[in-house]
Amino acid sequence: MTDPKEQKKNVNSFAKYSSISFQMLATIGLFAFAGYKIDEYKQSKTPIFTAILSIAGVVISLYQVVKQLNKNEK
Repeated sequence: MTDPKEQKKNVNSFAKYSSISFQMLATIGLFAFAGYKIDEYKQSKTPIFTAILSIAGVVISLYQVVKQLNKNEK
């Protein structure tokens, strides 16, 4: 049988990592949406702001993940 403390630890780990994934999704989505709106406002032929802000969102979200994982290990 599994230990109740071990099972609770597994549930807490699952909740922690799933919340990180939703945070990444929200950050990237927000930056991509902002880029899309800027391209729409400027009536750009190529979606350059969408691309740049999407990449910036990925970089920022990866930074946040690494920072959270390092904080949780201590």
